[in-house]
Amino acid sequence: VVAAFEGEDPDVIIVEGQGALSHPAYITSAHILRGSQPAGVIVQHAPGRAVLGDFPMVAMPTVTSEITLIEAFADTKVIGVTVNHENLTAQQLATAIDEIELDTGLPATDPLTRPLSELVEMVLQSFPTLSPRRTSRNAA
Repeated sequence: VVAAFEGEDPDVIIVEGQGALSHPAYITSAHILRGSQPAGVIVQHAPGRAVLGDFPMVAMPTVTSEITLIEAFADTKVIGVTVNHENLTAQQLATAIDEIELDTGLPATDPLTRPLSELVEMVLQSFPTLSPRRTSRNAA
């Protein structure tokens, strides 16, 4: 992150995280959030899961509780939600996305079954000073 910031001065740096901040096995999430100091976070949620992975005794947190935890833990804001479609039919996925958007007021998408441009839109909506750069390929 520091090398990219100092060496390239990009408008956006994407830092991929691993595991939920609330997950007992993924303490690395804390280091990623504090260390990278993100201006915005897109959180992943798996509404088709009842429990956390290999921890059948730990109920799956709600997307709202995870957002609250992230924003309390780090000086950042959650700007969107990606939905893991595991164990969901296409209709259940569409319903889950709609419910997440209504409950959180944030945009939501499944990046594996929906256009990736929806992720870009999440960033552009939250940081309006950014705008897509025109290149000769997309200037038409």
